[in-house]
Amino acid sequence: MLNKRIVLLLIIICLLGLVTVPAATASSNQPLPKEQVFTLLQEAFQAQSSLTMEFRTYDEVEQILAPYFHEDYAATFLEENLMKEEEGYIVYGSDFALYFVPFYSYTDETKMLFDQKENKMYVYELFKAPDSGPFSYKNHYEVITLEKKNSNWVISELAMEDEPPSVKESTLENETAKTATSILTWNPFKTTIYSLLEMDNRTPLQAGCFNKIF
Repeated sequence: MLNKRIVLLLIIICLLGLVTVPAATASSNQPLPKEQVFTLLQEAFQAQSSLTMEFRTYDEVEQILAPYFHEDYAATFLEENLMKEEEGYIVYGSDFALYFVPFYSYTDETKMLFDQKENKMYVYELFKAPDSGPFSYKNHYEVITLEKKNSNWVISELAMEDEPPSVKESTLENETAKTATSILTWNPFKTTIYSLLEMDNRTPLQAGCFNKIF
C-alpha cells in the first residue's frame, strides 16, 4: 500500500511540472487578426470613396456606411463631406476631405493595439513630414479607433497625434494579475499531499480494515 502511494505521489509531481503560468502582453487576446482588421479598413475606405461616384438618396448613403462606421462617426463624416444636389446626394473628392480612412500602407508600419479594459482597438501609422511637394505637415500618427457594436467592429474615431497610442500600465498589470491569480490560487500539489497525509493518519477502523469482521 505504501509503495502505491509513493508511485502515485511521483506521478503527480511529474504532472505538476507541466503546469505553466501564461503571461499577458499588450497584444495578447487580440479580438481580430491583423489581416481582418486591414480588410475592414480598406472596405470602409472603398465605401466612403464610392459616395463620390454617383448621386444617391440619403438612405442609400447611410446604408453604404453602416457596416463599417459607428453612427456618430458616419454622421460627422456626412456633415463634413456630403453635398445635396438636385440629382441627389454626393461626396465631392478633395485632397483635404475630412474623416476619410487614412492612406495606411497596410504593412509592418501599420500597427495595432488592443485595450482590454476599454474593449477598443487602435490602428495607427506614422506619417512622416514630406521633403517636398504641395503639401506640408509635420510627423504625426493617424489613429483609427475601433469599437464593437452589435457583435461587429466599427470605426468610431479618427485622430492625429504626436505620439502613438498606448495602453495604461495599470490596465496591463491588472490583466496580468487576474491571469496569474486564477492559476496560482489552485494548488493541486498541496491538495494531493494533504489527501495522502489524511490517508496515512486514518485508524485501521476508519480505513475499513475491519468491515468484514464487524
